[in-house]
Amino acid sequence: MRIVSEAEFSGAIRLRLLGVKARAVVGPGRSGAVASVYASHILGIPFIPYGTECPEHLRPLLIVDTARKSGATLRKAERRYGGDCVVVYVYDEPPRLRFWYEPEAHNAEISGGCKPSA
Repeated sequence: MRIVSEAEFSGAIRLRLLGVKARAVVGPGRSGAVASVYASHILGIPFIPYGTECPEHLRPLLIVDTARKSGATLRKAERRYGGDCVVVYVYDEPPRLRFWYEPEAHNAEISGGCKPSA
């Protein structure tokens, strides 16, 4: 498993968003929410909470997630929002990733993988 820091993620999402043309952004699930808020700020477009209807004047809609394993989550989101969507993910899995905001990643960074002293 690899831990992705906030600085690495910020740089990676900026690269993935180069040339993306959208008027609003949404992200499925917890990690999609993080990625979509970043994309909203980077692109200067509105963030729409997942599950909220997207008005026609805010299309094309960007659907973004931090990572893609099988692609099922992003396909489901694309079906939910219909046509005129742009789908972007920042990382492909495997390897399994943990992001800086996940408690497991934070604990691994603190411990550094070392055994506790007796």
